Amino acid sequence: MMFEFTGTYEHSLDTKGRLTLPASFREHINSSKEARLAVGLNRCIAIYPLPVWLNLLENMKSVPKTDQQALAFKRVLFPTAYPCDVDGQGRILVPASLREIAAIVREVTVIGQQDYIEVWDRAKWKEYFRESLEKYEQNAGNLHL
Repeated sequence: MMFEFTGTYEHSLDTKGRLTLPASFREHINSSKEARLAVGLNRCIAIYPLPVWLNLLENMKSVPKTDQQALAFKRVLFPTAYPCDVDGQGRILVPASLREIAAIVREVTVIGQQDYIEVWDRAKWKEYFRESLEKYEQNAGNLHL
């Protein structure tokens, strides 16, 4: 199954910590039947469609259990992973523990990251994006695009 999450959307969490997913993202999450929420890099929240999550799990199996960096990564990723169900209004519940890690209170930016989604505190995202935009050409060159 191929996913194409692109775009930037500004949303707000409701008082119960629920996030309404953008319609185009919701279609992909619903088509995968299930998803997982977990802490993402740079302290955002990542939403993985189940096939992408299962691929990540499979890739982690090949990392030696004695690799201390991988072990530290897994010790953050897996304890922060939760099933993600989309309700009838297209909302997902973002657990309080993930909101705390990502410093999210209410205003968020939801961004597509090709085969998964990231949810950022809006102010943190604006700052991160501004800094990344300044290095855009340099980063593109390092990727040999």
